[in-house]
Amino acid sequence: MEFKPSEKLKLVYWLYSLWFIIPMTLVILGIAFYTMSVAVSYEGTTIYSIAIVPLAILLTILAVVLVVLAVWIPRFYRSITFKLEKDHAYARFGVWWVKEKRVPYNLISEVRLRQGPLQRRFGLCNVDLFTPATGTMRPELTYFQLKFDEGVKIMKEVRKRVGILSAKERRVVEEEILNELKKIRNLLEEYVRK
Repeated sequence: MEFKPSEKLKLVYWLYSLWFIIPMTLVILGIAFYTMSVAVSYEGTTIYSIAIVPLAILLTILAVVLVVLAVWIPRFYRSITFKLEKDHAYARFGVWWVKEKRVPYNLISEVRLRQGPLQRRFGLCNVDLFTPATGTMRPELTYFQLKFDEGVKIMKEVRKRVGILSAKERRVVEEEILNELKKIRNLLEEYVRK
């Protein structure tokens, strides 16, 4: 079973980048307004302060960051491959440094569904797979930025493959075991009577 994250991953990553873009833009605007306010007039020509050089440098940095993000975000999305294989959970992603992880189902001890504030807003989630080797602090493998409905479906599928039962499923299995034990008891009592 192969699947990919939601297309909304691109939007979410652009929103994450605003933590850098907005402050940088505000600094650039501040320097620009400061430069305009301290302009000196000399022989009929307006001369702007030395702040033009830092302004040009900051504008160049911002432009480079925007171009890199415009190239990297779509490439990163295309690089992502998630799979639920016969015996393993698999994830591969990365543009410059490619990460590939394959976790056997028999090592998975816990499966969690996780959502951050932006993910809740856009109907996305992460499915984290934990193993005893990593403890409960950090997941061994994460299927990230999935549509919420698909994330729930994948979480249930992984739990089924791992053998982690919900309370309702556990109760059904326990009732089946109890019925079988009762049948065995009846057979043994019949055997003893004969």
